[in-house]
Amino acid sequence: MKIPDPTWARLGFLEPPNFDTSGQDVGIIIIDRLKPHPALRHLGHRLKYITVQPDLSVHCNEEVAYQAYADSFLKGQDEGAGMHGLQTVLALSHEPFAINGDIHIGLCPAAHMIVLDHGAFREGEGERLKAGVDWILEQKAWNCKIILSTGWHASEDIVLLRNSQEHSTVRALQSAVQKGVLVVCANGNTRLGNVMPPIDYFAVGGYDDCGTRDRYVHIPFPDEPFGRNGDGHFRPDILAPRLHLTLPFCESVTCEEGQVSYYGGTSGAATLIAGAATYLFSKYPGLNKEHLCSTLLRHADPFVDYENNAPRVNVGRAIRSLEFEGQPEQRILWKSSVKSDAVKPSIRSSDEVERGLALSRLVEQEQINREELWRYSRDTSSIVRKIAVHALMKPKDAEERALYWKQLRMEHEGGVRGWYAYGLLQDANETEVHLWIPWSIDINWAVRWCVSEYVSKYKELFPQLEKTDAPGLIQVKARDVLRWLELQK
Repeated sequence: MKIPDPTWARLGFLEPPNFDTSGQDVGIIIIDRLKPHPALRHLGHRLKYITVQPDLSVHCNEEVAYQAYADSFLKGQDEGAGMHGLQTVLALSHEPFAINGDIHIGLCPAAHMIVLDHGAFREGEGERLKAGVDWILEQKAWNCKIILSTGWHASEDIVLLRNSQEHSTVRALQSAVQKGVLVVCANGNTRLGNVMPPIDYFAVGGYDDCGTRDRYVHIPFPDEPFGRNGDGHFRPDILAPRLHLTLPFCESVTCEEGQVSYYGGTSGAATLIAGAATYLFSKYPGLNKEHLCSTLLRHADPFVDYENNAPRVNVGRAIRSLEFEGQPEQRILWKSSVKSDAVKPSIRSSDEVERGLALSRLVEQEQINREELWRYSRDTSSIVRKIAVHALMKPKDAEERALYWKQLRMEHEGGVRGWYAYGLLQDANETEVHLWIPWSIDINWAVRWCVSEYVSKYKELFPQLEKTDAPGLIQVKARDVLRWLELQK
C-alpha cells in the first residue's frame, strides 16, 4: 500500500505543525483507555492517565509515558486493551518522521494529553465520568479546553431514540459544556444506529479522502451516518478523513524501517478535528469554542450533490480567516428541537423524529406487539424502520425468515439492511450460503460483517470473507467468495 499523505496536509494545513509549540499550554481530555508504548515517552509529564474508581475516587498516573509496553498496571487486561487510546494520543502528538520526503507529525504535540479511563461499559459509568472530568477541570495548570469522546453514548442502545438529556454521558459532561469546554465527538461509523450527538457537541463524521491532500479526488463515505438526532438537530457538524490515518508503528515495540500503523473510523476523524482545535486554541488564545467551531464550518468545503449537510474541514482556510478577518461568527442550528411527551399523538406525527421517539418508548415499555412492529418496519422513515426491525430481533419461524430475506432485498437504506442481516444471522444454517454470499459486496459494513460471521461458522465448507471498512476494497475482499459461489452453479 502506498503511504498516504500526512494527516496535517489532508486536513488543509499549509505546513506541518511545530513540534515544540503546536498545542502548547492547552489541555485535551481524551475519554479512553491507554496502552503504554515507547512512542509516548517524548510527552513526559504532559501525559496523564486518570482512572476513576467505583467509589468515585480519582487517581492520576503522571509516569505513564515512561512505563513499559506491558507494565504491571495493565496486567489482566486483554492484549488489545488501550490500543484505541494509544492510537488517539499518537495521532495528536507523535514525533515527526519522514517517508518519501513527507514529514508526518501529530497535530498538537506540545499540548497536555489527559487520558481519562472512567470504567466505561459498566454500571455507574456516568457518575464516574462526571467525577473524572470535574476533577480534571479543577487542575487549572492543565488548561483543558477540549474533551474528545469517540464513543459518546457509551453502553447505551444505539438504535432506540431518546432526547439527548436522557443519555448518561450528556448529563455527565453538562457542567463542562457550561464552563465553555468544547466537546468533540465521533458521530458514528455506520448507518446501523439512530443515536447521534447533541447539538452542544461538535459532532464529526468522516469521508474518504483517498489518502491524499488533493481535495478534488475526495469522495463521500458510502455508509456514513447522518440525519437528525433525538432532539431534531441535524448531525454531524463537520467531516474529516476517516481512512488510513498514518501513525508511527505501535503494534509492538519494534518495527521495520518505513513501517507505519493506521488509525481510522470516525474515532480517527474526531481525533483530527480535536487536534486541529487544540492547535487553533493554542495559536489564538483569545478564541472561544463558538468562534472556533463557526470558523471551521464557514471555511469548510461541502461536497456537491451530497445529502449530508456537513462539509469537509479545511484548516488552512480557517487559519487564513483568523489571521485576516478575526470577526466572531455565530454557529447555526440546522433544525429546531423536538420533544415527545405524549406517545399516542407522536406515534402518528408527520415528524419522523417524534415517531421514532414514541416507537422507542413503546419498545422499551414492551407496549407493542410483533404485528405492529412489522407495520412500522415499512414506515417511510429509516429511523422508524431501524427501531422496528431492531426490536423484532430475529425471525420467529420459517415463514418469517423468508419475509426477512424478502425485506432485506427490498430495503434501500443500509442501516435497516444491517438489522435484517443481523436478525437472519441468528439461527442461520449452511443451506443458506447461496443467499448470504451475494451480500458480501453490500455497501453497509454491518451487512458485510454478518456475511463474514456466517461463513466463519462453516470454515471447513466455505471460503472466508475478510472484513474491511475501506469502500475501495469491498470488491477485492469479496472476490474469493463470489468466485466460489459462481462455481457452484
